Amino acid sequence: MRRLVAADAAGITPLAAVMMVVMLLLGVVLHDVTALYGARGIAQTAADAAAKAAGLELTPLFGVGNDPASAAREYAARNGAELASLSYGGRSAYIWVTVRVEREVELLVMGGRKARVGATARCYFDLASQGRSAHR
Repeated sequence: MRRLVAADAAGITPLAAVMMVVMLLLGVVLHDVTALYGARGIAQTAADAAAKAAGLELTPLFGVGNDPASAAREYAARNGAELASLSYGGRSAYIWVTVRVEREVELLVMGGRKARVGATARCYFDLASQGRSAHR
């Protein structure tokens, strides 16, 4: 009986070593996934702020309408991202602005490589309720 218990105990050590390696790898993967989701959230916040800033720049009531791209770029940078693209347009009743930003994140699984995450935001301004019309 004693011999059977000793043989079973010896089999647990390699299994425990393998499980520790698996858990370590799982932790590294979870770190990268968490970093990606965090960077995505920051990019979305930057895109939202940039779209709002560009929209306000185009709105006759709040902005001067000179440079919506500069306003969007500034607010994206304030939130740790880069402005990737900006488009805007409008009709007599509303203005729309679409902003895309990108942000880098370092991944451990990929050997320290950086990945880029992006986010897009669109902002609408209804000018009809103010009795004003949009201008380009």
